[in-house]
Amino acid sequence: MAVRSGRSQWDAASGQLLLDFEVAPIRGDVAFLDSAPRNLASRDEQAEEWFVLAEQLTETDAVGAEQAYRKVLELAPSPHYHAYINLGVLLCEVESRCDDALSIFDGALQHFPDDALLHFNRAVVLEELKRYDAADAAYQRCLELDSGHADAHFNLARLSEIRGDKQGLVRHLSAYRRLVG
Repeated sequence: MAVRSGRSQWDAASGQLLLDFEVAPIRGDVAFLDSAPRNLASRDEQAEEWFVLAEQLTETDAVGAEQAYRKVLELAPSPHYHAYINLGVLLCEVESRCDDALSIFDGALQHFPDDALLHFNRAVVLEELKRYDAADAAYQRCLELDSGHADAHFNLARLSEIRGDKQGLVRHLSAYRRLVG
């Protein structure tokens, strides 16, 4: 038999305090805790700590990873290429927030305008949003910067097929096969 007084309860026979170890459901918002070390020498080091944390969280906590990547972009003294890439991919693939991912890639391209991978990732997002003409242009820009980007040719072949452009389909599929074969 248990006796309760206020918030405490104990066993009536032994007098031993009884503790409630049952986990209660979380109510309200859950906040991401700022767990980065506070006494790092530079903003660059802080940004790198946040980047490591974001990469660790990516598989298990998409919300925490997003917040950590955004902290990297806020703290890094110069644009952090990998944080932009990883955050954009995370938003579109894991969170299905392709509009947000497009905004991240557009921001990254302001700093890295001649990066083929950013143009490729942006094209994938545009394709996901069914903005096929813009996706085509982004894949073409990727190929202007890196003519050996096989996946851009493959995706352009798929877009050509969707549009009924048999000549484009054959041209890009042939280029893809040449590059991977």
